[in-house]
Amino acid sequence: MRRPRAVGSVTVGHGVNEFFSIVIPPIIPLLVADFGITYGQAGVLVTIFFVMYALFQLPAGMLADVIGKERLLIAGLFGMAGGVLVASLATSYETLLVAQAIAGISGSAFHPTGMALVSDYETEQTEGKAMGVFGFGGALGTMSAPVIVGGVAAVADWRLALATGVAIGVLVTCLVVYLFVTAEEPDTDEAGGADEVDDETESTPRTDGGRSESTHSVRAAVRNAIDLPITPSIVVLFFVTVVLSMQHRAIQTYTTSYVAAETGASVAAGNVTFFALLVGGSLASLYAGDLADRFDRITLGIAASLATAALVAATLATTLLEGLPIELLTAILAVWFAVIGAGMYASYPVKNAMVSQQAEATSSGSLFGVIQTGSAIGSASGPTVFGVLSTRWGVVAAFPAIAAVSVVLALSFGLLWFVTD
Repeated sequence: MRRPRAVGSVTVGHGVNEFFSIVIPPIIPLLVADFGITYGQAGVLVTIFFVMYALFQLPAGMLADVIGKERLLIAGLFGMAGGVLVASLATSYETLLVAQAIAGISGSAFHPTGMALVSDYETEQTEGKAMGVFGFGGALGTMSAPVIVGGVAAVADWRLALATGVAIGVLVTCLVVYLFVTAEEPDTDEAGGADEVDDETESTPRTDGGRSESTHSVRAAVRNAIDLPITPSIVVLFFVTVVLSMQHRAIQTYTTSYVAAETGASVAAGNVTFFALLVGGSLASLYAGDLADRFDRITLGIAASLATAALVAATLATTLLEGLPIELLTAILAVWFAVIGAGMYASYPVKNAMVSQQAEATSSGSLFGVIQTGSAIGSASGPTVFGVLSTRWGVVAAFPAIAAVSVVLALSFGLLWFVTD
């Protein structure tokens, strides 16, 4: 990559963001018992986070182009830590709602800034690999939250678990700050070197992935953010992002439930399978990002989507595994879902590299704010849609239906062949 240390700083931050995003789900049973709330009310705690996340994505992206992406990214991570800290001290359900709202608003700053920074740091020849590394960091953060927060809660209590999560998150965020400060400067003599500067700025090159060292006026930054051109390619990529996030969150949400219902395996076996899904996805993110720099990205997106569709649909065959020893059953399912995870996660760095091709440093935050609004819409709707189907048909019938979304995703990638900007 062109600036590996700088990309590394954003990648570590991605892990922190994803970690803070899912600290509540592992302790939901404990919150239900302590506060005397229903599981429906507990679910609202997760919903309020993603609602805030969705509403503030675009404003965060526009703000990042005005005040500086690195500054807003760091502020957002510390804000998420503050929200989780409030949750750890909560004495009422209402306080938990406020805490999740704080965390969601703060977290909304990360993806528009983080992905825009990666786009600004790298060239078209390296942005796919960089987006793959970025996705890998997020997957590690996702895997860490249930282990750390759930583990501490199991041996102590949920308040200490959240406080431990805050301490770890703050320490790692400080590491992100250090990596930003010590990141290497770009070589302006290389092809695709320093980003071009807006006409209203002085000739000083941009050296910090989005924050100008020159006297770049706030007026110019606001103008660039508001005047973001919405091309046909961006419209299609927005739709791709919505569908991809629907697929992603639906598979994540119902993997454990499906495995338990379909095979009669224990919930613990289902969770092992879910962990394998994340491991397969994290590794695939690295390799898919590298492939996105060497092969046609649209073809890769279609292939990953169709592979995911076939694998998810084939989960109907897990009925044949009933009766096997639990250890063997768990191992088979873990491998199967690790491959599913590889397929579903491989699409992310490919799609993100396509968005990066459309980005300019002066408005990349706004562009990724638009795109990530689509991600939040898909993330919020996917679990709900398939939750309704699971209630009506049962999770066994609903889970393979996710394959239909994967087919729509493949068709959406194909549309990019027909749009011209």
